Amino acid sequence: MKSANDKATKAESQNKKNGKGKVKPFLVFLICWLVILAGLIAWFLLRFNDFAANYEAQYQASLPFHTAEDVTKHFNDHDIDYIWNNMASKPEVTGFEDEEVVKDYITSLVADKTFICSEAESSTDSDPEFYVKTSDGLIVAKISLAEDKSKTLPYGFTAWKEGRLEFYTAAVYEVNVSAPESYRVFVNGKELNKTFLTEDVKESELNQYVTPYATIPGIANYQVTGLYKKPEVTAKDYKGNDCECVYDEKTDSYKVGFIKDFDEAEKEELSKYAIKFASTFANFISQDAGDYALDKYFPSGSKQLAYIKRNSSRELYTNHGKVEIKNGAIKDITVYSDDVVYMEVYVEQYMQMYFGSKEPEIIPTDAHVYFVKIKGKWYVGGIQY
Repeated sequence: MKSANDKATKAESQNKKNGKGKVKPFLVFLICWLVILAGLIAWFLLRFNDFAANYEAQYQASLPFHTAEDVTKHFNDHDIDYIWNNMASKPEVTGFEDEEVVKDYITSLVADKTFICSEAESSTDSDPEFYVKTSDGLIVAKISLAEDKSKTLPYGFTAWKEGRLEFYTAAVYEVNVSAPESYRVFVNGKELNKTFLTEDVKESELNQYVTPYATIPGIANYQVTGLYKKPEVTAKDYKGNDCECVYDEKTDSYKVGFIKDFDEAEKEELSKYAIKFASTFANFISQDAGDYALDKYFPSGSKQLAYIKRNSSRELYTNHGKVEIKNGAIKDITVYSDDVVYMEVYVEQYMQMYFGSKEPEIIPTDAHVYFVKIKGKWYVGGIQY
């Protein structure tokens, strides 16, 4: 009977004959292939990651936002020359300003401010548009981009360039001036003509006191719009002399009034004449001057003189004694032209009454008189009551 060892030895011998225990070539090939495939996959993944990373970087770099940011940088650098030179259309400038004024205006909007860009609502993939805003959200400009065909980007991405820069300017200043039509008005040194009138010049209501001997100029109202800077407004009177131009902040308007002074010698002569007239007028009303005492002060055929003589209050004036004129003064003067001057003339009658106090009663007369010059001589054209 064979032992167990003999059987095992015989089985091992039989397996060797059958090829068992040898490494097969296919297995070796398979293992090698798997190793190579794993390496290829790893290499491909690495290359793909590089590709994807590069693709993403190129894509991000090609976004139009970056081009808009480059333009916005000029705003943050306060580069006024760049903004001005690249504006799609320059602001319209009136004949009263120049481009430097507009540049100063743009500088005032840009200086000391920080800007950001954000995509506009109207932006599309093919026509990207961006706003330039201040940090507090005020839109000052709009950037429209265009395809830059001079550049070729990887992966067929589109290159962008600045296509149109619109800077939002607003000419917020305007000038409103009222002045006598015989005066000349200037804005920033340039004279206003009739094209700047807001309406036809109306005849002065004061002409009722000087007609038919003279004419008081009407008031012309001018307006200038479209200014980028608060203007300098000046005026010259009818003689060509500089005159006052007063600004009213409440109405945002300028007023040029008639001048209040004229030749000293002539003013002194007319002032004396005016006080004499006012004194005679007061005495005439109180019946202390003759019926024809006023005639020499009025032009021949004066309706104003006829009205004064018809004044019934003169006939009812209280009886009194001695009258003395004192404290004559010129309280106001307005010079309308060489031939028309208004004066407010004040005199006091010291009138001794027949009753009451022994002290004279003081009767003031405040006359508003329009004097007209006819053939070189002054007359009373009218009195404003």
